[in-house]
Amino acid sequence: MASIASLKGNPTLGNVNSSPPFSFKSLSSVRGDYGSKPGVSALQNPTLHNNVPESMVNSTARAPLFVRPFQRGFEKHYSEGDVLFVKRGDERSAPRQHHVVANLPVMNYILRSEKNPDNSLVYDSTKKIITDYNYFGILNNDMDTGSKWQRLLNVNVRGRSRVARLWAPERGHLRRGDCLWLAIVRRDGENKIKSMKDPAGVRHPLDRDVSYYEIVPTMDCCADFQRAEFKLPIGIVSQVTLKKPHPSSLMDGRYVTETCKSLERIEVLMRI
Repeated sequence: MASIASLKGNPTLGNVNSSPPFSFKSLSSVRGDYGSKPGVSALQNPTLHNNVPESMVNSTARAPLFVRPFQRGFEKHYSEGDVLFVKRGDERSAPRQHHVVANLPVMNYILRSEKNPDNSLVYDSTKKIITDYNYFGILNNDMDTGSKWQRLLNVNVRGRSRVARLWAPERGHLRRGDCLWLAIVRRDGENKIKSMKDPAGVRHPLDRDVSYYEIVPTMDCCADFQRAEFKLPIGIVSQVTLKKPHPSSLMDGRYVTETCKSLERIEVLMRI
């Protein structure tokens, strides 16, 4: 082993191998570190980039997301593995830093509770839902901003991710290789349900003569898959245990955030 004294020359620019294509060059324009916690604009414009000669395997892409607070603080209880939806902004106005972000229970609560001045539901068609809201990704972690009024979330948008086990086939067990979907399903008002829980677990009465829409975790073997007016693939199951959640937990997980949080997390491969 060479001694420290035998080392000669000046530090290089970071070139591992000077022969293309196996050269790694550091950028000369790398700037200093952030003076404080970075905002969304800083995270979207990194000061350092890397290029590698080999193909990237099992890579995961994440995006930062500033969450606008709800009056009842629903966003404070989002946790790792929540599927998230974002309300579209007005393209004619200036770009908005904060977004209306809903997990699955909050999204379903919005669909059946937001009303027009004439007391009719705002979201009375699938077209209105997909016009106003986009599926964004799966929550990875909270990038603490030190503020009690806002949350900066780190969201998985591609690759491997852990997600709440909201899916179950009608028969058998969830298996590796199964495809998971979210479906928009219309529920007729002529049902026997008199009340439903909101994301905080508080029951609210339902108008039995009013139909509403909800977003349902489903699979191609389920009845809601055939009944759906719109379907969105979430990912392919990569890792799962044999423990099957109770049907009541799966049902409540669609509407109550704490129940969704208590569900087991499974691994999926998104957008591959």
